[in-house]
Amino acid sequence: MDSNRILLSIITPAYNASGFLPALMASVDAASRETAVEWILVDDGSTDDTADLFRSSLASHPSWQLMQQANAGVAAARNHGLASARGEYVWFVDADDLVVPQAMPALIGAADTNVDAISFQAERFSGAGAAGQATTIVYRASKPEWPQHGISWVSQLIEQKDWKHYLWQYWYRRQLLTEHSIQFEAGMIHEDIAFATRAALLAESVLYVGEVAYRYRENPTSLTNSVDDAKLLARIESYFVVVEQLRAINAEIKTPANTRAQLEGEVVGQALQVFELSKQLVTEKSRRAVLTQCRQRRFAQRLLFEAHNIKRIRQVLVMWLKQSGLLPIGQASAK
Repeated sequence: MDSNRILLSIITPAYNASGFLPALMASVDAASRETAVEWILVDDGSTDDTADLFRSSLASHPSWQLMQQANAGVAAARNHGLASARGEYVWFVDADDLVVPQAMPALIGAADTNVDAISFQAERFSGAGAAGQATTIVYRASKPEWPQHGISWVSQLIEQKDWKHYLWQYWYRRQLLTEHSIQFEAGMIHEDIAFATRAALLAESVLYVGEVAYRYRENPTSLTNSVDDAKLLARIESYFVVVEQLRAINAEIKTPANTRAQLEGEVVGQALQVFELSKQLVTEKSRRAVLTQCRQRRFAQRLLFEAHNIKRIRQVLVMWLKQSGLLPIGQASAK
């Protein structure tokens, strides 16, 4: 192992993560034995002992770094860590998840091919600690294990209904991110969607490794499982932003006509989340506020230009009927 080479920077935003952090620390420690790994944990204003727990391991792990900031959200924390990263590749790892050390040799081999991004299989699991029960794998369809252009990679995954925006399912070449100024938009939720889309489309080469390299914990206390109206409204507002971000990416990056149609279909897919989340709102006032925003933005009408097949057209028409008050917002969307 070249002692002067930092192959990988792991960046982990953490907020009150002390209950999960020991398991992640053990998995990163084991992974670090395979190659030079820099781990940057960004404590996002935790009120528990997250920082103290991580700090206690710094003496024995000189390549681990603790950064602290006032609570500003996961996007700002990731940007903070990315600005200090020195590795050839960057891996965004969540504090309640686990990396799989046994997959490191295969990922290191992929990194030696100098591709812009490496993707890999992952699995969901439930339960505490590191021994939770695996539930499902993330990629459902097989992938070719040779380098592909990022546009072809995204197109293939959309076709397979496997296109996700999981940051933790990629190693990104740091130079790709810095050259294209790819960062997270602070202050919003679902900031990973635009980041992952732009990074993948701009990658000259993406290499898939078929091993499970990441374990994603199904955490019932996470923000995406919240049914509180205020949190749901914040997520809905972020989806309005995501739709515009994806439109901007589609205008910015030249893609073949079929891929562009797929990406415009993804805009419609993200727009659907506004109405899916609205079904969970408790108060009529909250639902009316969302519909008012939709009407002011001409939200559904604009989506008609991005619907290129019968399924998407039906979905947009249902959204328009809900936006117009002709269907209750709580009715299930067209499938």
